[in-house]
Amino acid sequence: MSSYKLIKKPWGYEEILYETADFIVLRMFIKKGEETSLHKHPNRDEYFIILKGKGHLLLGKRKKPIKKGEMIHIKKGLEHLWMADEDLEIIEVTTPPLNDLVRLEDKYGRIKRGETNE
Repeated sequence: MSSYKLIKKPWGYEEILYETADFIVLRMFIKKGEETSLHKHPNRDEYFIILKGKGHLLLGKRKKPIKKGEMIHIKKGLEHLWMADEDLEIIEVTTPPLNDLVRLEDKYGRIKRGETNE
């Protein structure tokens, strides 16, 4: 089952490129100077490939520089936040469901609105 979908975010957008019952492939685009919320996924691991740009990844309490060509595995339950020093383009491969998200901090006010998708 394949289904393309564009999801606009305050920091950029996500595109669902391919989705099955077992896995999902997304492309994330984070605009220069923007960041995702600090969040975690209690029930799923995520795998990322940085396709374009530079930035930082806050992974737990550690801030790690990231750049084109890197591959990153984020284990379930680990708090993380993406920051773009340049426009970032990232491929993500994960397992469903996408609403498995616990938002901890968010500069866009989405915690108060109760939004569940990153």
